[in-house]
Formats: sequence, structure tokens, C-alpha cells
Amino acid sequence: MPQFLPEWAPAGETPTDLWMERSNLIGLIIGGVAYGILFTIFIQCILVLRSNNGGRRNQWLMVYSGAVFLLATFGIAANTKFVQMCYIDYRNYPGGPNMFTVDFYSTFVNMFGTAAYVVMNWLVDGLMLYRFAIIYDRKPLFILFPGLMYLGILGLSITLLCFMTMPAHGFWDPTTVRIGTAYWSVSVSMNVVITLAIVGRLLKMRRTIQKLLGPKHSSPYTSTLAMIVESAALYTSWALVFIITYARADIFQNIVLPSLGQVQGIAPLLIIFRVAQGKAWTSSTNATASMYGVSPNPKSVNSNPISDITVPNNNSRVTQSLPLTDVSPGSTMQFDIKVGKSTLNSANLEKV
Repeated sequence: MPQFLPEWAPAGETPTDLWMERSNLIGLIIGGVAYGILFTIFIQCILVLRSNNGGRRNQWLMVYSGAVFLLATFGIAANTKFVQMCYIDYRNYPGGPNMFTVDFYSTFVNMFGTAAYVVMNWLVDGLMLYRFAIIYDRKPLFILFPGLMYLGILGLSITLLCFMTMPAHGFWDPTTVRIGTAYWSVSVSMNVVITLAIVGRLLKMRRTIQKLLGPKHSSPYTSTLAMIVESAALYTSWALVFIITYARADIFQNIVLPSLGQVQGIAPLLIIFRVAQGKAWTSSTNATASMYGVSPNPKSVNSNPISDITVPNNNSRVTQSLPLTDVSPGSTMQFDIKVGKSTLNSANLEKV
């Protein structure tokens, strides 16, 4: 079996050059894995949405899911093509693949993929802003600040694309880096603000439910998984790693960047999947939350939450109370109540 000899390494390339090429390969592989996850979740979303009778809402969700999947496909395909050009088609370019990447980063195929990811980011951040508005009952005072941040994201992303398409600037030009750092920083900041706000709201909801219905009671809206999915914490964490490495010109950014677009597409599809399953927070959930005293609007708090069902007896003033402390999420309680000579039976208790 032949031995691995140092002279077989590419001539004229330093260890830093080789590490940069390895990081590009690793990043592309991780991006492919992330795309496979996104594809699987997309198929599940479509199947569940088609099986439910959600009407026009489900149609819009399928259109949104299809747009995210299409943009993710464009992004990974363009990225793969550009890597092929760097390492196969034009391998002997003076300076090697790394110099080819720098000199031809503004080529059409690469810009097409970058633009696809930027447009996807508009959709993702837009959905997060919408989910934030839903969870906080569409209160303008709460929506104002993240709404202004979203407008900043749109402006900075368009400016970034303009600078990246200029051969004189490219992706690593100091001016482009400052614009890109500002763009991703605002995007990450908006997601961090929304993430913390959503998690705080859900934690408050869970504490109130457990206080009223017992420590063993849980809700599909307030589980740890729900908080991670609803707040898109996955994308926020991944984007935060990228922005730090990108601002510091760390080669590790090449590992994170190819999968960043795929991760930002996975986050909204997970939310849509929960919506299709009926587990995501909706406007009706807000009504239930207000009934239990969890509302961003103090005026809507009910200081006397329902803890039992009271049924009056038509023949007397005696009432019969049924405690709800042992009701689990999604369960149905069957009982019979005597009202005079009649029987009231099979009452259903909907999940909180």
C-alpha cells in the first residue's frame, strides 16, 4: 500500500491555504446535510397541510413552504456549482482555488445563490415578526421596535448585494464586510429580541398554567421544544456563530456560511409543521391565555381563572363543581351530571 508523502500536497500552497480549502469542503458537506433535513421537513409540512382541512390558510402556508424550499434549492445548487468551478473546472487558476474564490466571487452563479439566500432571509425574518405579533396579540407598541429592525434588514441586505456584485469590492472588501456585518448583526439582533420575548411569554404561560392546574400539567404551547421551535432559536444560534467569525475574518466562517441559508429555512418550516399539527400558538391561543391571566395587555387579564365547572340544578339552588386540576393536554373527560330528571353527559374539555 503506497504511503502518504508530503510532496503530494498542492505545490505552492501554505497550511493556511489548505485549511481554507478544507473548510470550504466541510462547509459544503454540512450545507448538503442541512438541505436534506430541510427537504424532509418540507415534505412533511406539505403532507400534513394537504391532509388537514385548513382552507385558505393552509394554501398560503404551502405556498410559503414551497418558496422557502425553492430558494434553499437555488442556494445550495449555486453554491455547489461555484465550488465545482473553484476546485475542478478552473483548478489551475493562478493562486489556486482560494484566489479564484476571491477574484470571481461576484460571478453570476455565485450571486444568484447569495441573492436566493437573502430573499429567503426576508421571508424567514418576516415570518418571525408575524409570529411575534401573533404571540403578543398584535399590540402595535410591541411590534414597533422589531418592525423597524426588519426594515433595516431589507435596506442593508439590498446594499450588501449591490456591493457584492461589484468586482472592485466583492465579499471580503472592508466596506462590504462592514455592510455585511451590520446586515447580519441586525438580523441576528432582531431574532435574539424576538427569541427572548417569545420564550419569556411562553415561560410565563407555563408558570401560570402549572400554578392553576398543578405542577404536572403541561401544554403543547409551553414545552421546551415549543420554545425552541417557536422562537427559531436554532437559526439565531447558528447566525450568531457566523457573524462572530465573519467579523473577525476567521476561516471557520467557511464551515458555517454554506449551511446558514439552509438552517434559516429549517426554522420557519418547523413552525409551519407545528401550525399544521395544531400545536403552534395562534390567535385562539391568545384568547385562552388571556382567560388564564397571561396577556401582554394588563386590561385583558382575568383575575378569576376558571378552575372548575359549575352546573346549576334546575330544581334547587344546589350546584355541582367538577375540578379541572387533573386534566391533561388534549384529553377528553366524560361525565354525567344530573339536572332534575335529565342527564347532561359527555362534556368535552378542550386542551389549553
